Order: sequence, then structure tokens, then C-alpha cells
Amino acid sequence: MTKHLIKRIKTRTCAEYGSAGLADTFLSFGIATLLMPIYNIGLGIDAKLLGFAMIIPRILDAITDPLMGNISDNTRSRFGRRRQYVFAGAVLCAVLFPFIWMPPSASQNVTVIYLVGAMCLHSIFYTIFNVPYTALGYEVTQDYDERTRLFAWRFYFATAAGVATQWLYKLCLMAGDTEVEGVRVVSVAIAAIVLVFGIIPPLFTREKEVVEGQEKVNLFKALGCVVKNRAFVIMMISYVIIVTLLFSTGSLGLYINIFYVFDGDKDTAATVMSSVGTIMIAFAFLGMLLMKKVSELTGKKAAILMAMGIALFGVLLSWFTLRPNTSGIWWHSVALQCIHSIFLGVGVQGCWLLFSSILGDVCDDDELRTGLRQEGVYSAVNGFVNKLANALVILGAAFMLEFAGYVAGTDPSPEIAFRMKGIFIAVQILGLSAGLALMAFFPINRKRAEETRRILDERKTAAEEA
Repeated sequence: MTKHLIKRIKTRTCAEYGSAGLADTFLSFGIATLLMPIYNIGLGIDAKLLGFAMIIPRILDAITDPLMGNISDNTRSRFGRRRQYVFAGAVLCAVLFPFIWMPPSASQNVTVIYLVGAMCLHSIFYTIFNVPYTALGYEVTQDYDERTRLFAWRFYFATAAGVATQWLYKLCLMAGDTEVEGVRVVSVAIAAIVLVFGIIPPLFTREKEVVEGQEKVNLFKALGCVVKNRAFVIMMISYVIIVTLLFSTGSLGLYINIFYVFDGDKDTAATVMSSVGTIMIAFAFLGMLLMKKVSELTGKKAAILMAMGIALFGVLLSWFTLRPNTSGIWWHSVALQCIHSIFLGVGVQGCWLLFSSILGDVCDDDELRTGLRQEGVYSAVNGFVNKLANALVILGAAFMLEFAGYVAGTDPSPEIAFRMKGIFIAVQILGLSAGLALMAFFPINRKRAEETRRILDERKTAAEEA
């Protein structure tokens, strides 16, 4: 098997950059994990209303995300192009986060309006943090394999935070008489973590390549480059399908455990979901190591197709492992659900790692055609698609609950609970199958990426000599 020369970067550099993955996960998945349980189960807000409310900040993102990417691409300062924005965004997000969970005691409409306002502010602050942070990673190294290693460290920290997010609902139940009271305590703790870990990369990570001589690019010209990039378009369509369909059904997982597996016992269901999620994330670490190795041996495209296949197998297994708990012993359900969750953890986390790493190769491909380094705009569009998909997750979950026959604030019948299970599995199969089919047409493999990098390095050397 062919050996590839890898230009290694220091492990310390990887850890310093990756540490903010902890903050990033709490800011994104913390909200995705808690929004439905707190606002729908706890406060009784209609699920569809919540779904539509989460679309409004995404409309704002359509403007702010590419704008922030373009601003950071065009910034020239002694701090570089990205770091000052990452620092400011982390601080602003940490200050705002607890207020998302403190709506006024008022009517449903007023509560939803408050949530929309808080989420719009969060969206702006998160954009200031996340877009430059992601783009910064593509400037730390330009090696095909080291990009995967660098972003693996980001996902190591993100996965560690993911363990905690599995327990957030349970912690909310423990921290107060109700989940609505408990989330106010939990959210302050999350804010402190975001503040500490979010500012590490801007303080310690240095951009390796400064583009002082590059022309400043008009936003519309930059976006034109993005939409014309076939590889990027294929990747983003695949990504949004997988995230929307996989995670919208993931929101149903809590409902299925509460009403189908444990017959309305919220506390036991929360314990089981948290335990299974923790074990799944432990195997997600192994999944990242496995996919990183497969990527080094075969290339990222083959590795991501393998990861999707493993996740799809896990979804198929869930039909047999999600069943009512008739023994009265909660850990029996944990043992069963771990069977399919292990495969999901390995496959899904491998997908996210490789999607992040591949974006760096897409940026190289863009530079080959345009002569411009536009990591900020590509990271911005990628971030917008991610946030749009997460908004569709809430909306999709709401429609799936309605289609199953669930009414907020009521205990569904066994028939409705079983219908939830069927929807849960069928939609995940559809999403992963569609993602697999699309990524089979992704045009950038190892050979093409390394040839692109060789040409770009020759261009740079010739320019320096000139």
C-alpha cells in the first residue's frame, strides 16, 4: 500500500485549536438538546410553533453568516484575519446563553416572541464566533491528512462535550423542581464552560499563512465562487439531508423512550437516554480514530462512505432494540439500545469529522480556479447550512410528532408511540441512503487533492521568487 508523506504539526497546536470545540458543541447541541424538552414538554409550547420560530434566526443567518465570512477574509490586522472575532464571539455567546432559558411568565405567544428575540441575538453572536473559528482551522495546516488530524482534535473536545449534552435534560430535572427551573442553573454552568474554552484558540493559535497581498473580495463575487463549486454543492446537499433527517428523528428519541419504552416515566427515560448517549459517544471517539486511519489509507471520500454505511446499519438494528421495557429494570433497555447506538456513534461522528476535513480540500480547489483563499466564506456557508439544518430539525420533529398523532401535554396511546418508532427509523434510513448516494459523486479524491496542493505550492514559490 502506498505511503504518503504527512507534514505533521505539533499535538499542542491541535489541542489549542480543538479546545473551542467544547464551547461550540454546548452552544449548538446544547440548544438543540434542550429546546423541545424545556419549551414543549416543560412549558407546553406547541411544537410546530417552536419549529417555525427557529426558522426566523436562520433567515437572519442567510445575511450574517456570509457577511461575517467575507469580513474575516478581508480583515488585515496584526492579530490576523480571524482571532479577534473568535474571542469576541465566545464572550458574547457566554453572556447571552442563560437568558435563552428565562422567558417571562406570560402567554404562549409572548414566550415564543421572547425565544425568537433571544435566538436571533444568539445567532449573531454564534456567527461571530463560529465562522472565523472554523476558517482558522484551514489555515493552521494545508496537509491533506493533517487537516483530518487537526479537526479530529476539535471533535475530541466536541465529543467530550457531547457526553455532557446527553445528560443535560436529566441535570435540569435534578437541579430544580421542574426542568424549567433546573435549566436556569444548568445554563449558567454551560456559559462558564463556553467562556473558558471559547477563548483558548484566539489566545494561542496562530495563522500560518497571512494573505496581505491578496485583493479584498466583494461578497457577491465570493458567493458566486461558492455556488459554482460542484464539490462544495454536493457536499452541502448531502450534509443538510443527513443532519435534517437524522437529527429531527433524533429529537423523537426522548419521546419514544418516555412514551413507548417506559410508558410515560420521564425520569427513567431521561436516565436511559443519557446513559445510552454516553456510551454512544465513547464509541464515537473510536469512530474518529478509525475513520482517521481509513482516510489516511484510502482517502476521505472512501472513508466517509464507509462511515455512512456503518451508521445506516445501526439505524436498521434499532428496529429490534427499541422495545417496551417489560422487565421493570431500566438498565435492560440501556443494554439493548447500546447495540444500535454503538454503530451510530462510530458512523455519524466519523461523518462529521470527514465533512469538516474535506472542506479544506474544497477551499484548495477553489483557490486553484480563482487564485483566492476564501476559507471564511466557505466556512460561513457551511455554518449557515448547518444552522439551517438544525432549524429544520425542530420543524421536522414537530411535523413528525403531529403525523404520529402526538398532542403536547398529553400521554399518547400505545399505537401513537409505536407510530413514532416507525417514523424514527424510516426517516433516518432515508436520510443516510440519500447522503450515501450523493457523496458517491463527490469529485475530490486523494490524488486530485494532492495534485491541487502541489500546483498551489509551486505558484506560491514562483510568486515569492518573482
